[in-house]
Amino acid sequence: MMRLKISRIVAPLVAVAVLAAVGLAATRPALSADAPTAMLIVDGSGSMWGRLAPANRPKIDVVRDKLGALLTEPSSTRVGLISFGHRRRGDCNDVEMIAGPDSPRQSVLDPLSKLSPRGPGPVTAALRMAADAIGSSRPAQIVIVGDNADNCRQDSCAAARAIAKSSPGVVIQVIGIGLSANERPRMACMAEATGGRFYDIADSNGLDAAIEEAVKLAVLSPSDVAGGEAKSVAPKAPPPPAGASLRASAALAEGRPLITAPLTWRIYKAGGAKALGQGVGKDISAKLPAGDYDIEAELGGVKARHTITIADGEAQSIIVSLNAAHLLARAVASKNGPPSPTATLSVSSNGQPVALKRGDTVDLYLQPAEYGVTAVDGAARSSQTINLAAGDDKRLDVALSTGRLDLSATGANGGAIQDVLYTVETDDPESPDGRREVARSRSPQASFVLPEGTYYIGANSGNGLTSKRVAIGAGQTVTETLAIALVPVKITALVAGVPAKPDDNIFYRVDRIDGDRVSIARAIGPALDLSLSPGRYRISASLATAHLSASKEVTLDAGKPAKAVIDIASGQVNFVPTAAAVPAFGDLTWEVANENGMPIWRATGTQATAILAPGKYTVRFDARNSHGQAAFEVRAGQSQKLEIGPG
Repeated sequence: MMRLKISRIVAPLVAVAVLAAVGLAATRPALSADAPTAMLIVDGSGSMWGRLAPANRPKIDVVRDKLGALLTEPSSTRVGLISFGHRRRGDCNDVEMIAGPDSPRQSVLDPLSKLSPRGPGPVTAALRMAADAIGSSRPAQIVIVGDNADNCRQDSCAAARAIAKSSPGVVIQVIGIGLSANERPRMACMAEATGGRFYDIADSNGLDAAIEEAVKLAVLSPSDVAGGEAKSVAPKAPPPPAGASLRASAALAEGRPLITAPLTWRIYKAGGAKALGQGVGKDISAKLPAGDYDIEAELGGVKARHTITIADGEAQSIIVSLNAAHLLARAVASKNGPPSPTATLSVSSNGQPVALKRGDTVDLYLQPAEYGVTAVDGAARSSQTINLAAGDDKRLDVALSTGRLDLSATGANGGAIQDVLYTVETDDPESPDGRREVARSRSPQASFVLPEGTYYIGANSGNGLTSKRVAIGAGQTVTETLAIALVPVKITALVAGVPAKPDDNIFYRVDRIDGDRVSIARAIGPALDLSLSPGRYRISASLATAHLSASKEVTLDAGKPAKAVIDIASGQVNFVPTAAAVPAFGDLTWEVANENGMPIWRATGTQATAILAPGKYTVRFDARNSHGQAAFEVRAGQSQKLEIGPG
């Protein structure tokens, strides 16, 4: 069964323009200056050679044959033809007005039959060309038939909105063939902007039917147009196929168009509980003996039954009314903005959940009621309510007021950095440092969806850090490449005037002191090799065993490797006892006090070595049978030996 989904989007006070389906020159009525005008835009991009089931025919063949047949019927409408991508590969300027609206009908039919797709899809450029060709002629309509949204970096939605504003009365109909989830809203928006119809087609049967309906709508006479909207015509139930006694179709409500989405069908004996048969499709046909039957149609969470009586030799066609509504809800970044594919949509009624879906679109058939639709994307959240009555076919866009932030990072040589951590912060007066992190990513090319506002973005790679403030507007995409130009730095320490040794256990700390003040690195060892972003830093070195430390500030310039030597002001003293002070057995205990008499260092052993800050000290040793002490002074960078005897 074919799948044909129709979104009816009719703007108030916009006259429905009439699309031409006109006859050949021999039968065509004379055209007047105020005759309806229509411009056909037929996709000539290479993908139109793709085949459609169940006919297994190329899309372009179905389009050419159906339009060609319809355009031979008599009509007073002025018709023009535009195509794109049909002459050159890879050329987004390949847009041609094959026939203007005042051209003879054969000037439309002959080129249409020879159209050979091959290039890209500049849909937007073709749309603007069609609007220019229509000019001030009213009523007027543009019909687009294609299998892809614009792939030439143009905004078709914005172009359609501009046409609706500058050329009121021009209606755009869009027939989309096999569109992806991302392409569908980018095609539907053109119809929405002007009160036209969007046809979502999946197979050759659906394409054939959509083209026929679009053209038939276009040849409505002015008397069939009232208040800017086409008069609603009650659908007719299609007859049963040969050999069948029943064909059942479905509609949202009595008098509404037939549903083309696949339904689940079941046939019961009247009042019975066991199905005699079932199927899935837009309708169901069956050969049934005379009797009473219940025909059940189910779509989404909606179910309805219709009771019929079939007499001998009788064939019946019925339309089952679901007494339901159709809702197509989308999460969009901003009003009239692009969809938000990373959003989550939820639908509820009377506080009870109805649907939850990840993605920018949820397509539901629902019981008449009031519904709440909520879209969530990252930190952004927005909700709307909508009342649905039986027969309603509505679309609802929930605007999140979000923007997109795309980040990448490069090194000093301009090459992309793969190992990087991105952070995104926002102002927060309640946080200790006045900012709050809202997102982070380790992806080399990170993408964030954020509520509109001002943010502080950072990129950290190794010990390189860079940051920047950015503003993001609703519906806006901000792309930033953060340059992390790292400077090699070798950090060493001097202890008592000589380079630190491995057993000195120097503790290093590096802090950024300009821009965002953050701690960059901490490490223990005789030396430290880092790569840092250009800027100002404070580098500290501590000798924990001696409670000594020193620091210095350095400025690193891009492209200039640097060295930083931290001189821990100190001297080395080697304490040695005289021969008379050496005990017969056991060790000596050493203690050093500062000039205030406070002990600051102790050690045990026949000899001992201390690293001390410059100043005056007293050393004392204790052994089993002897004691001794001596006063001494330490100078920075000095190494001395101090012999101490008993006494």
